[in-house]
Amino acid sequence: MGFGFLLLAALAALYIVSVTYRYLHEASMVDDCLSVKHGSFDYSNMSCDLNENHIYVPYRVRHPHDKSSALIAVVALVVFLSGYRYMKVSH
Repeated sequence: MGFGFLLLAALAALYIVSVTYRYLHEASMVDDCLSVKHGSFDYSNMSCDLNENHIYVPYRVRHPHDKSSALIAVVALVVFLSGYRYMKVSH
């Protein structure tokens, strides 16, 4: 039973890491395009365009479920780690 709690906690942590990585990776791509290449970032193709100007599309519009699903994953991580700790203390 304790192993199950740890496995579920690891899955929740993995999801949190993947959402964080996607956010930071996209922010890095946009920053590189704007600051280093002096271009305009095309959010529909996720690429830097040096010829045309593109409108800004916020992260929350491109990924509308990331905030709520990451919050659920954080709550799940806390619950599963608490369950694992409770199992260890009670034995």
